[in-house]
Amino acid sequence: MPRSIALLIISCLFVTGCSSARYVSRDQERGVIAIPSTATWPVDHREKAMELMQSHFPQGYIIEKEEEVVIGTETQNHTDVHAHEIGNSNVFLGGETTHTTTTDKTEWRITYRRANGPTQPRVSNLPTQPVQ
Repeated sequence: MPRSIALLIISCLFVTGCSSARYVSRDQERGVIAIPSTATWPVDHREKAMELMQSHFPQGYIIEKEEEVVIGTETQNHTDVHAHEIGNSNVFLGGETTHTTTTDKTEWRITYRRANGPTQPRVSNLPTQPVQ
């Protein structure tokens, strides 16, 4: 039984991912929600963002702006050891090369506000997915 519970928890984490839609800020008139910049099927982060906006303003909301925002950097190092294969063994040739790659970490931010009346649309016609 404990093994099946652990498997269920791991499966849920795999399906939902580690990140989802979250509030960056919100007050009585507006809010900002962040979602991952990349799509992670089968999870629809935009759908979760829309649920958060709807719960914040049940009478309606208007999306004012959507944009990709740099939230940090990620650096990866890769080292190649210079060796030569002779027979079944590798002979070290006395050198190595290190490559460093730094990339921006980004997230998609949706800025929205309270709709002022029932005649205004709930959402705008801005793009529905991050531009890649």
